[in-house]
Amino acid sequence: MSRSEASTQPLIVKILGGLAVGGIGALTGYGLASIVEVEQGASWADSLALAMAVALLAIAVLSAVTLALRPSTIPRGCGVLQIIVFLLAGLMFLAPIYGPSWFSADMVFGGIVVLLVVQTVANLMLWRAADEMLRQVMAETSAMAFWALQTALFLYAAAERLGLVETVSGWGLTGILMAVYLISSIVAAARRGIH
Repeated sequence: MSRSEASTQPLIVKILGGLAVGGIGALTGYGLASIVEVEQGASWADSLALAMAVALLAIAVLSAVTLALRPSTIPRGCGVLQIIVFLLAGLMFLAPIYGPSWFSADMVFGGIVVLLVVQTVANLMLWRAADEMLRQVMAETSAMAFWALQTALFLYAAAERLGLVETVSGWGLTGILMAVYLISSIVAAARRGIH
Protein backbone atom coordinates (compact mmCIF):
# COMPACT_ATOMS: atom_id res chain seq x y z
CA MET A 1 0.00 0.00 0.00
CA SER A 2 1.14 3.52 -0.63
CA ARG A 3 -0.46 6.86 0.08
CA SER A 4 -1.59 9.10 -2.76
CA GLU A 5 0.34 12.32 -2.79
CA ALA A 6 0.86 15.23 -5.13
CA SER A 7 3.76 14.28 -7.36
CA THR A 8 6.33 16.57 -8.92
CA GLN A 9 7.48 13.86 -11.32
CA PRO A 10 7.43 14.63 -15.04
CA LEU A 11 4.56 13.22 -17.08
CA ILE A 12 6.86 10.81 -18.93
CA VAL A 13 8.00 9.26 -15.61
CA LYS A 14 4.36 8.81 -14.56
CA ILE A 15 3.53 7.20 -17.92
CA LEU A 16 6.54 4.87 -17.73
CA GLY A 17 5.63 3.96 -14.16
CA GLY A 18 2.07 3.16 -15.24
CA LEU A 19 3.37 1.04 -18.10
CA ALA A 20 5.69 -0.82 -15.72
CA VAL A 21 2.84 -1.57 -13.31
CA GLY A 22 0.64 -2.63 -16.25
CA GLY A 23 3.45 -4.86 -17.52
CA ILE A 24 3.82 -6.51 -14.13
CA GLY A 25 0.06 -7.04 -14.06
CA ALA A 26 0.12 -8.53 -17.56
CA LEU A 27 2.98 -10.88 -16.64
CA THR A 28 1.13 -11.92 -13.49
CA GLY A 29 -2.02 -12.64 -15.50
CA TYR A 30 -0.06 -14.53 -18.14
CA GLY A 31 1.72 -16.56 -15.47
CA LEU A 32 -1.55 -17.41 -13.76
CA ALA A 33 -3.18 -18.36 -17.07
CA SER A 34 -0.20 -20.57 -17.94
CA ILE A 35 -0.30 -22.32 -14.57
CA VAL A 36 -4.07 -22.84 -14.77
CA GLU A 37 -3.67 -24.23 -18.30
CA VAL A 38 -1.13 -26.77 -17.02
CA GLU A 39 -3.45 -27.58 -14.10
CA GLN A 40 -6.52 -28.23 -16.30
CA GLY A 41 -7.71 -31.05 -14.08
CA ALA A 42 -7.48 -28.92 -10.94
CA SER A 43 -10.56 -28.35 -8.80
CA TRP A 44 -12.13 -24.91 -8.61
CA ALA A 45 -10.84 -24.67 -5.02
CA ASP A 46 -7.23 -25.27 -6.15
CA SER A 47 -7.67 -22.82 -9.03
CA LEU A 48 -9.00 -20.16 -6.63
CA ALA A 49 -6.16 -20.85 -4.15
CA LEU A 50 -3.68 -20.55 -7.01
CA ALA A 51 -5.22 -17.23 -8.09
CA MET A 52 -5.03 -15.95 -4.49
CA ALA A 53 -1.39 -17.07 -4.22
CA VAL A 54 -0.44 -15.30 -7.45
CA ALA A 55 -2.31 -12.14 -6.38
CA LEU A 56 -0.66 -12.11 -2.94
CA LEU A 57 2.81 -12.68 -4.39
CA ALA A 58 2.23 -9.99 -7.03
CA ILE A 59 1.15 -7.53 -4.31
CA ALA A 60 4.30 -8.40 -2.35
CA VAL A 61 6.49 -7.75 -5.39
CA LEU A 62 4.73 -4.47 -6.21
CA SER A 63 5.03 -3.40 -2.57
CA ALA A 64 8.76 -4.19 -2.63
CA VAL A 65 9.20 -2.18 -5.83
CA THR A 66 7.28 0.74 -4.31
CA LEU A 67 9.32 0.52 -1.12
CA ALA A 68 12.56 0.59 -3.14
CA LEU A 69 11.56 3.38 -5.56
CA ARG A 70 9.26 5.59 -3.45
CA PRO A 71 9.87 4.84 0.24
CA SER A 72 8.30 8.14 1.35
CA THR A 73 4.88 7.04 0.01
CA ILE A 74 4.75 3.93 2.20
CA PRO A 75 2.72 4.48 5.38
CA ARG A 76 4.55 3.82 8.62
CA GLY A 77 4.29 0.12 9.39
CA CYS A 78 3.64 -0.93 5.79
CA GLY A 79 7.15 -1.64 4.61
CA VAL A 80 9.04 -4.86 5.02
CA LEU A 81 6.52 -6.35 7.47
CA GLN A 82 3.65 -6.02 4.99
CA ILE A 83 5.75 -7.57 2.22
CA ILE A 84 6.56 -10.51 4.52
CA VAL A 85 2.86 -10.97 5.37
CA PHE A 86 1.88 -11.06 1.68
CA LEU A 87 4.74 -13.40 0.72
CA LEU A 88 3.95 -15.85 3.50
CA ALA A 89 0.22 -15.82 2.67
CA GLY A 90 1.01 -16.59 -0.97
CA LEU A 91 3.36 -19.42 0.01
CA MET A 92 0.78 -20.90 2.37
CA PHE A 93 -1.73 -21.09 -0.49
CA LEU A 94 0.82 -22.74 -2.79
CA ALA A 95 2.19 -25.26 -0.26
CA PRO A 96 -0.83 -27.62 -0.09
CA ILE A 97 -1.07 -27.70 -3.89
CA TYR A 98 2.59 -28.21 -4.85
CA GLY A 99 4.32 -29.21 -1.60
CA PRO A 100 3.24 -32.89 -1.65
CA SER A 101 5.17 -33.33 -4.92
CA TRP A 102 8.42 -32.87 -2.98
CA PHE A 103 7.63 -33.62 0.66
CA SER A 104 5.29 -35.78 2.72
CA ALA A 105 1.92 -34.33 3.71
CA ASP A 106 3.09 -34.18 7.35
CA MET A 107 6.14 -32.12 6.42
CA VAL A 108 4.09 -29.76 4.24
CA PHE A 109 1.55 -29.25 7.02
CA GLY A 110 4.34 -28.67 9.56
CA GLY A 111 5.85 -26.07 7.24
CA ILE A 112 2.49 -24.36 6.87
CA VAL A 113 2.13 -24.21 10.66
CA VAL A 114 5.58 -22.61 10.97
CA LEU A 115 4.78 -20.09 8.21
CA LEU A 116 1.47 -19.27 9.88
CA VAL A 117 3.18 -18.60 13.22
CA VAL A 118 5.74 -16.32 11.55
CA GLN A 119 3.00 -14.53 9.61
CA THR A 120 0.92 -14.05 12.77
CA VAL A 121 3.90 -12.49 14.56
CA ALA A 122 4.55 -10.25 11.52
CA ASN A 123 0.87 -9.21 11.46
CA LEU A 124 0.98 -8.31 15.17
CA MET A 125 4.19 -6.32 14.63
CA LEU A 126 2.56 -4.60 11.64
CA TRP A 127 -0.45 -3.63 13.76
CA ARG A 128 1.82 -2.23 16.50
CA ALA A 129 3.92 -0.24 14.02
CA ALA A 130 0.97 1.09 11.99
CA ASP A 131 -0.35 4.62 12.32
CA GLU A 132 -3.96 5.29 13.28
CA MET A 133 -5.17 5.57 9.68
CA LEU A 134 -3.69 2.21 8.70
CA ARG A 135 -5.18 0.62 11.80
CA GLN A 136 -8.56 2.03 10.80
CA VAL A 137 -8.17 0.54 7.31
CA MET A 138 -7.34 -2.85 8.85
CA ALA A 139 -10.36 -2.66 11.16
CA GLU A 140 -12.70 -1.63 8.32
CA THR A 141 -11.35 -4.43 6.14
CA SER A 142 -12.05 -6.98 8.84
CA ALA A 143 -15.53 -5.61 9.48
CA MET A 144 -16.50 -5.57 5.79
CA ALA A 145 -15.15 -9.08 5.23
CA PHE A 146 -16.89 -10.39 8.36
CA TRP A 147 -20.32 -9.05 7.43
CA ALA A 148 -20.07 -10.12 3.79
CA LEU A 149 -18.88 -13.60 4.71
CA GLN A 150 -21.37 -14.03 7.55
CA THR A 151 -24.27 -13.18 5.25
CA ALA A 152 -22.99 -15.40 2.44
CA LEU A 153 -22.23 -18.28 4.83
CA PHE A 154 -25.70 -18.17 6.35
CA LEU A 155 -27.41 -18.17 2.95
CA TYR A 156 -25.15 -20.94 1.69
CA ALA A 157 -25.62 -23.05 4.84
CA ALA A 158 -29.40 -22.70 4.57
CA ALA A 159 -29.31 -23.70 0.89
CA GLU A 160 -27.03 -26.65 1.71
CA ARG A 161 -29.34 -27.81 4.51
CA LEU A 162 -32.27 -27.66 2.08
CA GLY A 163 -30.34 -29.76 -0.44
CA LEU A 164 -30.17 -26.96 -3.00
CA VAL A 165 -26.37 -26.82 -3.21
CA GLU A 166 -23.46 -29.18 -2.59
CA THR A 167 -21.03 -28.93 0.31
CA VAL A 168 -17.93 -26.79 -0.22
CA SER A 169 -14.61 -28.00 1.22
CA GLY A 170 -12.72 -26.07 3.85
CA TRP A 171 -10.02 -25.44 1.22
CA GLY A 172 -12.59 -23.84 -1.09
CA LEU A 173 -13.99 -21.75 1.75
CA THR A 174 -10.49 -20.51 2.60
CA GLY A 175 -9.97 -19.33 -0.99
CA ILE A 176 -13.32 -17.52 -0.89
CA LEU A 177 -12.40 -15.97 2.46
CA MET A 178 -9.12 -14.60 1.10
CA ALA A 179 -10.78 -13.26 -2.06
CA VAL A 180 -13.40 -11.40 -0.01
CA TYR A 181 -10.73 -10.12 2.38
CA LEU A 182 -8.56 -8.81 -0.49
CA ILE A 183 -11.53 -7.03 -2.09
CA SER A 184 -12.51 -5.57 1.28
CA SER A 185 -8.95 -4.32 1.88
CA ILE A 186 -8.88 -2.65 -1.53
CA VAL A 187 -12.19 -0.89 -0.83
CA ALA A 188 -11.16 0.19 2.69
CA ALA A 189 -7.76 1.46 1.50
CA ALA A 190 -9.20 3.30 -1.51
CA ARG A 191 -11.63 5.15 0.74
CA ARG A 192 -8.64 6.62 2.57
CA GLY A 193 -6.49 7.40 -0.48
CA ILE A 194 -4.19 4.40 0.02
CA HIS A 195 -3.43 2.24 -3.01
